Amino acid sequence: MKRITLTILILVFSIPSHACIMSPSKRTAMDSDRMLQEYDVMFFGRLDSEEVVQDERRQVAKFTVIKSYKGKISGKVVINNKLNTSCSSVFQVPRSAFYVFAKFTETEGIYEISGFASFIPLGNAMEYEWSPE
Repeated sequence: MKRITLTILILVFSIPSHACIMSPSKRTAMDSDRMLQEYDVMFFGRLDSEEVVQDERRQVAKFTVIKSYKGKISGKVVINNKLNTSCSSVFQVPRSAFYVFAKFTETEGIYEISGFASFIPLGNAMEYEWSPE
Protein backbone atom coordinates (compact mmCIF):
# COMPACT_ATOMS: atom_id res chain seq x y z
CA MET A 1 0.00 0.00 0.00
CA LYS A 2 2.85 2.40 0.79
CA ARG A 3 4.42 1.75 -2.62
CA ILE A 4 1.16 2.46 -4.44
CA THR A 5 0.68 5.70 -2.50
CA LEU A 6 4.27 6.73 -3.12
CA THR A 7 3.97 5.94 -6.85
CA ILE A 8 0.76 7.98 -7.12
CA LEU A 9 2.36 10.93 -5.32
CA ILE A 10 5.41 10.83 -7.59
CA LEU A 11 3.20 10.79 -10.69
CA VAL A 12 0.98 13.62 -9.45
CA PHE A 13 3.88 15.90 -8.59
CA SER A 14 5.87 15.15 -11.73
CA ILE A 15 3.09 15.85 -14.26
CA PRO A 16 3.00 19.68 -13.90
CA SER A 17 6.74 19.97 -14.38
CA HIS A 18 6.56 18.14 -17.72
CA ALA A 19 3.31 19.59 -19.05
CA CYS A 20 4.91 20.85 -22.25
CA ILE A 21 6.07 17.63 -23.89
CA MET A 22 7.38 19.16 -27.14
CA SER A 23 8.69 22.60 -27.97
CA PRO A 24 5.89 25.12 -28.46
CA SER A 25 7.23 26.16 -31.88
CA LYS A 26 7.19 22.57 -33.13
CA ARG A 27 3.68 22.05 -31.79
CA THR A 28 2.56 25.29 -33.47
CA ALA A 29 4.07 24.18 -36.80
CA MET A 30 2.44 20.75 -36.55
CA ASP A 31 -0.95 22.26 -35.70
CA SER A 32 -0.78 25.41 -37.84
CA ASP A 33 -4.11 24.81 -39.63
CA ARG A 34 -5.97 24.85 -36.30
CA MET A 35 -3.89 27.83 -35.13
CA LEU A 36 -4.80 29.74 -38.29
CA GLN A 37 -8.49 29.17 -37.56
CA GLU A 38 -8.22 29.95 -33.84
CA TYR A 39 -6.18 33.16 -34.01
CA ASP A 40 -7.25 36.50 -35.51
CA VAL A 41 -3.96 37.40 -37.19
CA MET A 42 -0.99 35.53 -38.58
CA PHE A 43 2.07 37.29 -39.91
CA PHE A 44 5.74 36.95 -40.66
CA GLY A 45 7.74 39.72 -39.05
CA ARG A 46 11.01 41.02 -37.68
CA LEU A 47 11.39 41.37 -33.92
CA ASP A 48 12.48 44.97 -33.33
CA SER A 49 12.58 44.92 -29.51
CA GLU A 50 11.32 42.99 -26.54
CA GLU A 51 10.94 43.50 -22.81
CA VAL A 52 9.82 41.08 -20.10
CA VAL A 53 7.59 42.68 -17.45
CA GLN A 54 8.22 40.35 -14.51
CA ASP A 55 5.53 41.59 -12.11
CA GLU A 56 2.86 41.12 -14.80
CA ARG A 57 4.31 37.85 -16.16
CA ARG A 58 4.27 39.03 -19.77
CA GLN A 59 6.58 40.08 -22.55
CA VAL A 60 6.04 43.12 -24.76
CA ALA A 61 7.47 42.48 -28.22
CA LYS A 62 7.53 45.05 -31.03
CA PHE A 63 7.55 43.80 -34.62
CA THR A 64 7.75 45.08 -38.15
CA VAL A 65 5.30 43.07 -40.26
CA ILE A 66 6.96 41.72 -43.39
CA LYS A 67 4.03 39.67 -44.70
CA SER A 68 0.48 39.28 -43.39
CA TYR A 69 -1.25 35.93 -43.92
CA LYS A 70 -4.42 36.63 -41.93
CA GLY A 71 -5.89 39.84 -40.55
CA LYS A 72 -4.41 42.24 -43.14
CA ILE A 73 -2.00 43.90 -40.74
CA SER A 74 1.04 45.92 -41.74
CA GLY A 75 3.69 48.24 -40.38
CA LYS A 76 4.63 48.14 -36.71
CA VAL A 77 2.71 45.99 -34.22
CA VAL A 78 3.01 45.10 -30.55
CA ILE A 79 2.53 41.59 -29.23
CA ASN A 80 1.66 41.10 -25.56
CA ASN A 81 2.98 37.64 -24.79
CA LYS A 82 1.42 36.34 -21.56
CA LEU A 83 3.84 34.02 -19.78
CA ASN A 84 1.31 32.06 -17.76
CA THR A 85 1.75 28.38 -18.70
CA SER A 86 4.54 25.84 -18.79
CA CYS A 87 4.40 26.08 -22.60
CA SER A 88 4.89 29.85 -22.63
CA SER A 89 8.01 30.98 -24.42
CA VAL A 90 9.57 34.37 -25.05
CA PHE A 91 10.59 36.04 -28.28
CA GLN A 92 14.37 36.30 -28.33
CA VAL A 93 17.11 37.86 -30.44
CA PRO A 94 15.93 41.21 -31.79
CA ARG A 95 16.29 41.56 -35.59
CA SER A 96 15.37 37.88 -36.02
CA ALA A 97 12.23 36.75 -37.85
CA PHE A 98 9.14 34.90 -36.64
CA TYR A 99 5.82 33.57 -37.87
CA VAL A 100 3.31 34.82 -35.28
CA PHE A 101 -0.29 33.78 -34.54
CA ALA A 102 -2.09 36.27 -32.25
CA LYS A 103 -5.50 37.55 -31.16
CA PHE A 104 -7.01 41.01 -31.37
CA THR A 105 -7.12 43.26 -28.32
CA GLU A 106 -9.23 46.36 -27.78
CA THR A 107 -6.33 48.56 -28.94
CA GLU A 108 -5.48 48.80 -32.64
CA GLY A 109 -1.95 47.63 -33.43
CA ILE A 110 -1.67 45.60 -30.21
CA TYR A 111 -2.23 41.85 -30.31
CA GLU A 112 -2.00 39.11 -27.72
CA ILE A 113 -0.62 35.63 -27.24
CA SER A 114 -2.14 34.14 -24.13
CA GLY A 115 -0.68 31.08 -22.49
CA PHE A 116 0.68 28.99 -25.31
CA ALA A 117 3.64 30.28 -27.32
CA SER A 118 1.96 30.59 -30.72
CA PHE A 119 4.92 31.56 -32.85
CA ILE A 120 7.61 29.86 -34.90
CA PRO A 121 11.11 31.33 -35.22
CA LEU A 122 12.28 31.37 -38.85
CA GLY A 123 15.15 28.99 -38.04
CA ASN A 124 12.74 26.45 -36.58
CA ALA A 125 10.36 26.81 -39.54
CA MET A 126 13.25 25.95 -41.85
CA GLU A 127 14.32 23.05 -39.62
CA TYR A 128 10.77 21.65 -39.59
CA GLU A 129 10.42 22.35 -43.34
CA TRP A 130 7.28 24.33 -42.48
CA SER A 131 5.79 27.12 -44.54
CA PRO A 132 2.39 28.84 -44.28
CA GLU A 133 1.94 28.79 -48.04
